[in-house]
Amino acid sequence: MNYLAHLVIGGPDPDLMVGNFMGDSIKGSAHRMLPKGVSAGVLLHRWIDSEADAHPLSQASRSDLRPILGRMSGVGLDLLHDYFLARNFNQILPQWQLEAFVDHVETILAHRKNEMPDRTQRFFTAMTEHRWLKEYGNRSKMLQVCTSMDARIAWDSNLNELFKAVDRVGEAALEARFLELISDLMNRRSEKWPSW
Repeated sequence: MNYLAHLVIGGPDPDLMVGNFMGDSIKGSAHRMLPKGVSAGVLLHRWIDSEADAHPLSQASRSDLRPILGRMSGVGLDLLHDYFLARNFNQILPQWQLEAFVDHVETILAHRKNEMPDRTQRFFTAMTEHRWLKEYGNRSKMLQVCTSMDARIAWDSNLNELFKAVDRVGEAALEARFLELISDLMNRRSEKWPSW
């Protein structure tokens, strides 16, 4: 899952939100050095990634994207999940509008930015300046994100072909899988942590 999906699935608790947001930057057992709630957020981040990656619906979509995206199919799928989430936001979190939700979580994260590793702080600054979370539902904006990621990846990345892969498979089929996947993850997550 990518950033918007992590923030939606992660729920409203500020400590969990901070840990979940910076989860990719916290390796191994380093989370144990963090405050208890933030550490739990890092573990929540890992739970979301593990459950999403192992889910049969994700596996099917990654397999469908692989002929064009190759080894970037997993990263491409994570981005695609945020694209579908932004397009269907009111269906997934009916009590929120996307723009209000993004403003809310960015405000919480901005007040806690100094708790984040430098790498996460830099990403947060770019994310808020470019309004990525609000723009993920727009194909051309998502392609800009893909092109930017291609430029930063050391090997021959082809994320700029994400929507070529999507159109080959069929957007409706991939979107239907995502909607079923996120519903399943949110239901299982709410058994353990507070939900929106």
